[in-house]
Amino acid sequence: MKKNIKTLYTATAVATLLMVAKTQTAQAATSNAETKTNSETTTATGATTTTPAQVTKETAQADVNKAQEVVNDQQAEANGAQKAVDTANQKVKDAQAKVDSTKATLDEATKAKQEATQENIDKTKSDISQAESDITSKQNEASQAESNVNTKQSAVTQAQSDVNTSKAKVDQATADVNAKQASVDNAQKVLDGTDAEQIRKNADDAQKAVDSDKANVQVKTTDATNKATAVSEAQKAVDTAQTAAQTAKTNSDTTSQKLAEAQSAVNDAQTKVNSINDQINSVNRIEMPKGYATHKGGLASNLDELGKQGLAMNKYKDDEKAKQEKIELAVDPADNVKSLVRLTADQQKEITLWTAGILNDIRKQLGFSNRIVVTNKSLEFAKYIADNSTIAGLEHDDKALQDVRKNVLQIRIQSESIGFGGAQATMNDLQESVYYLMLQMLFDDAYSNWGHAMQISGGDFYGMRDEYFGIGIRPQNNIIGFETFYPEDPAKADEGGRLTIPSVDTTELQAELTTAQSDLNTKSNALTSAKSANDEAQSALTTANNNVATAQTNLTNAQKAKTQADSDLETAKTQLTTDEAKLASAQEAVQALSADLATKQANLQSAKDTLEESKKNLARAESDLTAKQNALTEAENELKSAQDTLTSAKQAVSDAQAKVDSLKAKLDSLTNAEPNYESAKTAYDKAVSDLETAQNNLKSAENVNDEAQAKLDSAKSELAKAQAVLDKILEKERAEEALKKAEEEAKEAAVKRAQATHFYQTESKLFDAQGKEVTGYVVKDNQVYDAKGNLVGVVSKKVMTRELHRALVKANTLPQTGNESTVLAGLGVALIGLGSMLGVAKRKRQ
Repeated sequence: MKKNIKTLYTATAVATLLMVAKTQTAQAATSNAETKTNSETTTATGATTTTPAQVTKETAQADVNKAQEVVNDQQAEANGAQKAVDTANQKVKDAQAKVDSTKATLDEATKAKQEATQENIDKTKSDISQAESDITSKQNEASQAESNVNTKQSAVTQAQSDVNTSKAKVDQATADVNAKQASVDNAQKVLDGTDAEQIRKNADDAQKAVDSDKANVQVKTTDATNKATAVSEAQKAVDTAQTAAQTAKTNSDTTSQKLAEAQSAVNDAQTKVNSINDQINSVNRIEMPKGYATHKGGLASNLDELGKQGLAMNKYKDDEKAKQEKIELAVDPADNVKSLVRLTADQQKEITLWTAGILNDIRKQLGFSNRIVVTNKSLEFAKYIADNSTIAGLEHDDKALQDVRKNVLQIRIQSESIGFGGAQATMNDLQESVYYLMLQMLFDDAYSNWGHAMQISGGDFYGMRDEYFGIGIRPQNNIIGFETFYPEDPAKADEGGRLTIPSVDTTELQAELTTAQSDLNTKSNALTSAKSANDEAQSALTTANNNVATAQTNLTNAQKAKTQADSDLETAKTQLTTDEAKLASAQEAVQALSADLATKQANLQSAKDTLEESKKNLARAESDLTAKQNALTEAENELKSAQDTLTSAKQAVSDAQAKVDSLKAKLDSLTNAEPNYESAKTAYDKAVSDLETAQNNLKSAENVNDEAQAKLDSAKSELAKAQAVLDKILEKERAEEALKKAEEEAKEAAVKRAQATHFYQTESKLFDAQGKEVTGYVVKDNQVYDAKGNLVGVVSKKVMTRELHRALVKANTLPQTGNESTVLAGLGVALIGLGSMLGVAKRKRQ
């Protein structure tokens, strides 16, 4: 029977090594930092250990200059560091703003993801259909309102024309009254017999005016006819533009619907591609390096090198679905923390089948014929060993391994590998832990002579078609056990049937992805075409609407021009009528010049009667004008109301379109909620990462700045110390110079005083100028020194005072005349003492 106990310490050992490595690195960094600090401290201290008495002024000045250079350099470094802090701080602010922005987008995407139920999607589609129908209704209302405006505009135009006509009649009636007044005036003049020549001239002028008026009426008639034709053409243009706009609108609605359908198709295709990608990306397998296995279940001799390749080649992929599956954690009595894994039966089955899929793929890659199988008994087998293990550490429990054979199933071959899993909060965490345990067993197992690799790769069971497999987790310490065995009675082990093990082969998924991607590309191309067609249709609709607006403006302008032309024609006609009335009156006046008196009187009365009738006609015309003006005002008010209604209707269309656009955006958000969320999440995570990087950079910059400022402060301190040393030297130098100068000045003053003080020397005595004998003084070279060696006077040979003379006479002696040797002979001892005292005095002065 094969050895059935294999021990795995790899995961724990590696973790421990990593921790030691990190600790040593940290300690090394600390040591370097301390060394640097000590070095800097020593350097800084070294600058102040030399005493001023040992430093010359030149050396001190050089130290100051050097310290100033260091300060200048450190100041530049500090300025640069502060600038770096300012820049880093701004980047933190920018990164924070980006985080805030992406967080808002992520919140919206999260909300959309939460709302992206099929019910909401269907409701939004229904709302879009309703809103688009509402647009059509609103557009119809707008068209009706526009038609009403056109009708009201025509009414205003007609009312204005009626006013113009009435005004022309008023003007004509006024002119008629004026003409009739002229007839009365002319009849009166004829009766009176005055202004005969003027009357004839008036008739001639009136004829000329009528001829001119007729020509003007002809011109205005032609212009009015042309303006009427222009109105007719402008109305046709409006009708044509409106028909084109309606066609463009219908086409736009059609292309918008097709675009929405194409977008929905792309969204569905993209969702399918994303789903397949997610499945592929969540499939974990372990790729085996080439040459890992030999024939008959053996492993290669160069596993150390192959193991490095295997570790580099493989990395766990997060399973988003597994992240949502929580694992219960119990409190560990040792530390009162929830950290002990408690798998349900379904979760034990799930992790076992997931692992079995990876292990079968490994055997397939290595060319081994044996395969992992999972049954209810294999799960019970693994769970029994885990639940009944009583060993606290990462050790195999021989008793549990033996007892399982009696209590669960008799076996022929048994193998176990164990590793520490840790607290697993989700199924994804557990899968990741199991995955990396397998990597350690397969690729980093030299210390156990690759015994774990033999079990995990299938070498232990080479030649046997089936390996019964189960995973168990010890409840007291989260140690994960990989249990493989072959039973004495396979039929008993297979009770309840073999469980389906998921395949990690993504070949079929890749094929599905290729098909789905191709479908997505096709639908994306269709979407591009639909968007292009919709863009063209929207552009055409905009152009058509602009054309309607332009045509309507042209119609309005044409109508205004026609109204003006009609008014000008009426004015010309009124002027013609007025002038014709004047002509008739003038002609009547000319004919009346030759009538008899009775006729002239009758003509005058007739003219007056006619004038009164004309005035009545004028009053009626003015009354009619007032009525027409009131009608125009009412028509204009109705036009204004219709225009307001049209404005509201157009706004309603705009609002309805905005609602459709909003609903379409919502539908897009809902149908693309997942990719939008992922994109927003990626952007937010990157923004957070960038913020953390910016904050770390800021912290680093601040640390560098603090260090630079500290160095600057230290440099300034060293400069101050060096300057203090120099200042002391300069101060001492100035004091010595002052002392030397004072001594020299004192010496000069003493010499002057001494030269002005005369002593007189006999063979054995010394007298002052008052004739008193002086003792304790020493004479050398005719100079007198006191007991301290100070020059106090000079020896004079000329007696200057009477008192000295009497003293010398009394002493019965005269001053010496040059026999210095005689005088000095008796003073030898004194001179020796003087020399000694002079030496002492000199040392004291120095």
